[in-house]
Amino acid sequence: MIRKIRLNEKPTTLKIVIETNGEQRIWLKVKDANRKNTFYTKRFSDINGRQSFFVRLPQAPEVAKVIVYNDKTGRGRRDFGFRVLSITEVPLKTTPVKMSKKTKSFVKFAQEFCDECGYLSSSPTGHTYRSNNGKFRIDLFDKIRSKKSKKVIRTPARISQLTGKIEVSKAMFKRYTIAMRMAILLHEYSHFYLNRVPSDESEADINGLKIYLSLGYPRIDAYNVFLNVFKKSASEQNLHRYEKLDSFIRNFEEKYG
Repeated sequence: MIRKIRLNEKPTTLKIVIETNGEQRIWLKVKDANRKNTFYTKRFSDINGRQSFFVRLPQAPEVAKVIVYNDKTGRGRRDFGFRVLSITEVPLKTTPVKMSKKTKSFVKFAQEFCDECGYLSSSPTGHTYRSNNGKFRIDLFDKIRSKKSKKVIRTPARISQLTGKIEVSKAMFKRYTIAMRMAILLHEYSHFYLNRVPSDESEADINGLKIYLSLGYPRIDAYNVFLNVFKKSASEQNLHRYEKLDSFIRNFEEKYG
């Protein structure tokens, strides 16, 4: 099933109700109808009966394309074994969190970059993008490489501890949802601008997530992107990082709902 919904770039939450006639794995994707590599959610759920999906969209397109399909049959012309009962808009819930003018400025720049980076130009040496006020810079590489060996590093982004310049891997970011991109950029921003200990990964996780969740971004995408990063570099340290961020997200949801 494919349906287009006009949102006029208004932040919102889409409530999508799906019913199956037995246990099925159902995929749900929401993308920008007019731009490539620009997804707002990519998720699945094993459904037996009726289930509601809530897709939080702090950043929304002019027109969203909602795609629902059965994992076994794929995106064919006919959809077997399920129905989309309704797609409605409900208010997006955000949480007031004190942010400096600098952080608000970076959030605006990061949102613009996340909206566009799926089709922006990149290069092996990095294509530079700057915020309108000139205070922030992101270099978009085809892939991120080691400064010394020039070998590809399996990381979506990194930040210079000297300048605050962020480097992004287009190869990885173009596969991410908008929310996943934001989670990573806010993590990198936190290293340089918010952390008491700039090199502390867990502190950057929490500082970034505090902004991310307060803006109404979905927690599932935060889990997905960090698990994606951690599985590429399994370690005791990353296990502890996951436990801390999981605890933070759960406590945030319990406190603010």
